[in-house]
Amino acid sequence: MSSNDPYKAGKFSKNPYALKSDVIGQLVVTLDGRMENRGLSLITPPSRCVCRHQVHELILTDEPTAMPGRQVDRIGYLGFFSVEAGGVILRGDAVWLDEQCIGAVAGFDETHMPNHLNIVIATDKLTTGVEIGARPGARLQFSLPQAKEEQRMTPEAKLKELQIELPVPATPLAAYVPVVVAEGWAYTSGQIPLVDGKLAFQGKVGGPVDEKAGYEAARICVINCLAALKAALGSLDRIERVVKVVGFVNSASGFTAQPKVINGASELLVQVFGDAGKHARSAVGVAELPLDAACEVELVVKLK
Repeated sequence: MSSNDPYKAGKFSKNPYALKSDVIGQLVVTLDGRMENRGLSLITPPSRCVCRHQVHELILTDEPTAMPGRQVDRIGYLGFFSVEAGGVILRGDAVWLDEQCIGAVAGFDETHMPNHLNIVIATDKLTTGVEIGARPGARLQFSLPQAKEEQRMTPEAKLKELQIELPVPATPLAAYVPVVVAEGWAYTSGQIPLVDGKLAFQGKVGGPVDEKAGYEAARICVINCLAALKAALGSLDRIERVVKVVGFVNSASGFTAQPKVINGASELLVQVFGDAGKHARSAVGVAELPLDAACEVELVVKLK
């Protein structure tokens, strides 16, 4: 390490990292096994950059002295993960495996570079990937510790807080697929307000279906869109932002409040995704919809 390294020289009086985006990945290998005398040498710098598609190793330790510049002997092997959204991993980052916080980053060992980093995670109790039930496909997230739970809440955790359970996606009514994923984007087919396979709202809005019921129908439509996306993507956490909502309202003659109806979809998306749920939109009145559904909604989302 160069003598010009500001970390080794102790030139920082405080942590210079004020804000950063989360690093997100997916577990690709689960490991089992422990060592009492591994001899990992944690490098002095407290951060490392990781790029999309790189694969790095995750190692657990319960040694209270594990930190940059120290040696770590007592370890448990967790697994390897593939980076999906790159960035900077920082000592102290909370490490989330799906919805479980498994510890905080203690530092980095470069024994196997340039092949991969060993990312050492401090835990209260030494364990392994097999012992904690880690499975390939599980989501990994490295986040700055947050004062508020809301700031780190994932879309699926937010749905749970709202007491919304995503249904099994409905079988397409004709020759199409529910979702197409292409080049970092996902496009849903139009979803109607089906609940348990039956139309919850049928008829024209502004006629037998009032505006408030139309709002609820649009909300159900977007829940069905999210269910289709989860089935196609494996997790809603792969969504970077909602880009476009297109809403069709089965409208009675003279009804012009289509935007208020489709707010049922738009407002739920913002509740679930926060600022990433704010989107461009079209709200269109139509003469008829399949099965005489009150409305239909489709989404375009950008993926991480």
